[in-house]
Amino acid sequence: MKAIKYLSVLFFLTSILISCKPQNQQKHSLDPVTKEYFDVKNGSKYYFSEIGDTNVVSEYTVSSYNNSQSNPDIENSEILSYDLTATGQPKITLRAESGGTQYRDRIAMITNRNDSNFVGPIIFNLGGAFSTIATSSDSVFTYPTYKINGKTFTDVVRVKLFYANFYREVFFAKNIGLIARIESNGKMYYAKKTVIIK
Repeated sequence: MKAIKYLSVLFFLTSILISCKPQNQQKHSLDPVTKEYFDVKNGSKYYFSEIGDTNVVSEYTVSSYNNSQSNPDIENSEILSYDLTATGQPKITLRAESGGTQYRDRIAMITNRNDSNFVGPIIFNLGGAFSTIATSSDSVFTYPTYKINGKTFTDVVRVKLFYANFYREVFFAKNIGLIARIESNGKMYYAKKTVIIK
């Protein structure tokens, strides 16, 4: 009789523990437009040149690519990130996180120079409409084509930062990613050539 009571209590406690296990939340995926602009795989190359001296070229390589779901029991958001690295140049990290069906994707560009991180720009995407944080006074413009130093890019998103802690402006293009940046010192670097792995 004691054994039956013991087994009943054990079964009851086990069922409670199983029911307390966190349930996975609905999966939130990045908007397809976000991926068209920011999904760039390891091994992709960007050859950035300064407008004032196009003979000097920095070869950036994409590394540390990651695309996964985060916290399936809490948010279950899709996160995409990768680094752009070049010898003697600051490391640039691009990170996109899904916001679910009622929120916007968040895309951040983080630049690491001398062990200090500079965050910005941060932009949002909802169904192909890009925007910035309302309180930041940053601006977003989109262009079907945009010419930089004689090179034409298509489907361009231009972000103009109100407070230029590292960049004044940053440019992204569909199926390429980062195509240009104007640093706070006024120097502009653009992707003279790209080899993109999707």
